[in-house]
Amino acid sequence: MGMICEHEFEEEDLKNTGYSMTEYDLYGKLGMTIRKNLKLNVYEIINIKTKEMLYSFKDISRVVKKANQLEGTNNIKVK
Repeated sequence: MGMICEHEFEEEDLKNTGYSMTEYDLYGKLGMTIRKNLKLNVYEIINIKTKEMLYSFKDISRVVKKANQLEGTNNIKVK
């Protein structure tokens, strides 16, 4: 089970400014990750290869709910 805390997404990625340093990868076969857009203050689920934003949520619990739905599990929890 994965645990996500909103505070983990506060540090900016110096190589990709405007986005969080922390990313949380979903199941590998999905090719998606959760990151935070620090400029818009939203959590995003993006395609890892293309960096295309697929889903966007203001609240961390909503992005976790969507991630669990995509994975077909209830493995990710909010700390």
